[in-house]
Amino acid sequence: MSSRVTPAVARIVFPLLFIILAASVAPSQTQVVTLDASKDNTLYEDATGSLSNGAGPGFFTGKTVTGAIRRGLLAFDVAGGVPANATITNVTLTLTVTQAQATAQTIGLHRASADWGEGTSVGGGTGGGAGGPATTGDATWLHRFFNTTLWSTPGGDFAGTPSATSSVGGLGTYTWASTPALVADVQQWLDTPSSNFGWVIVGGEGASGTAKRFDSREHPTPSSRPKLTITYTGPTSVPQETPRAFALHQNFPNPFNPSTTIRFELAQTGRASLKIFNLLGQEVATLLDGNLSAGTHTMQWEASEFSTGVYVYRLEAGGNVATRKLVLAR
Repeated sequence: MSSRVTPAVARIVFPLLFIILAASVAPSQTQVVTLDASKDNTLYEDATGSLSNGAGPGFFTGKTVTGAIRRGLLAFDVAGGVPANATITNVTLTLTVTQAQATAQTIGLHRASADWGEGTSVGGGTGGGAGGPATTGDATWLHRFFNTTLWSTPGGDFAGTPSATSSVGGLGTYTWASTPALVADVQQWLDTPSSNFGWVIVGGEGASGTAKRFDSREHPTPSSRPKLTITYTGPTSVPQETPRAFALHQNFPNPFNPSTTIRFELAQTGRASLKIFNLLGQEVATLLDGNLSAGTHTMQWEASEFSTGVYVYRLEAGGNVATRKLVLAR
């Protein structure tokens, strides 16, 4: 019997085979991921720019009873949790209020137009509402990074029109529903990670006594921390073969006990080091010091012998340096 494929059969079979193969190589499915915040802070209206709350369990918006403005800062590592070629279709933000003044206020998410920092400061007063002495790298009313880099405008650099708003009243959990502007923000941060400065959270500044406290990413109850839920279409996993560039992602979980995982990306093969430091700048652990290939890598820090507290991890490779904080909580 002949196994020869006739031209008529080929015209039917080969296009069909091509469609099947194409579908199997490049699936497009709807996926949902929920991200924890990568950093947050509070801007406390203060002429000296000396107050912050980088490591506190909450951040604030609105105006105090004495008329001082509070604005929240919040960012998520979108590129670390969503595939590079995905299309964002829906975005919601969930925050928990654990302290509130006055009646419901409209609170908006304004896309930040400049980067900012999260240091080791902890706010004083009732629940942190008075702020605390700013530490190196903190965002303050005057500084993007205390005390070396200033905002262009005191109180933060951000878009005048909010990407989304929500009416926030008393204690409880609130959601900022998806809007085209909110989706556009997250899509831009995915496509261009270097533009991801998060949101400045503004609300209730028209009258005194409207301040509200939201639980931050350092809050001891994981379920009450900020959550960004992203729906997207694209591959089912983050591509691992070709990284976008040199990048150091937030460790997970954070806070942690006793171990945590650190993920990073190298743009080129070469020598790399990943080290842990305490807040005095003393090196306490070396997780990596040697040659690595370009790509995405993970390292685990087992910290059972270390004391509770805030540490800094630093990645150096190819002339690039990046640092982030992690919190060991017993």
